Amino acid sequence: MKEAIIRVCHKIFLPPYENKMRKNLKNKDFTFLASNCTAGIIYHRLGMKFLSPTINMFIWQDDFLKFVLDLPHYLDQKLRFIETDEGYPVAMLDDIKLYFNHYKTNEEAEEKWEERKKRMNMDNLFILMCDRDGITDEDMLRLNEVKCRNKVVLTAKEHPAVDFAFQLPEYANEDYVGYYLGKNAITDKTVVEKHFDFVKWLNGEPPKNCRI
Repeated sequence: MKEAIIRVCHKIFLPPYENKMRKNLKNKDFTFLASNCTAGIIYHRLGMKFLSPTINMFIWQDDFLKFVLDLPHYLDQKLRFIETDEGYPVAMLDDIKLYFNHYKTNEEAEEKWEERKKRMNMDNLFILMCDRDGITDEDMLRLNEVKCRNKVVLTAKEHPAVDFAFQLPEYANEDYVGYYLGKNAITDKTVVEKHFDFVKWLNGEPPKNCRI
């Protein structure tokens, strides 16, 4: 009964939300790189093809920062899958580790990585990371070295020195943001979607103008 009620709620709340997003989006050909599933969720909301290889996977923040700081190098590398205790494929990309937690086989993970890598639009690049894994203000500011249309770092605390930091109030008493992709059972919106207007950001607005 509970699951049936949730499905009905999603049918009521999701279509207006997603239709509004799609109507307001002006930028139609972007590559969204994220360190977790955020990009995949937003592409799905917008009904768009995945123009990013970082879909259905996650990367620790320090490795993600290395990745975006030297994209030409890492995108030229081949995945090297390794044995782990995880129940999903894990691969090295040169010296960084990629966790393909939504894939069942190495072959599937590699196929999707290579396929979506070819779709990337480097002239319309957006980057999202967060303050987990020991990321400092200095680390965040290094994103200024990346040529991209827009960037945001989701944080638990305010970071006045980082003008593209975006604080999530749920974690104001924590040292770093928690699981901000947790969804509301009724609306299906993630924690970050409650506060951050992804469409404004993808249309070019700075993060400080994207608070809902």
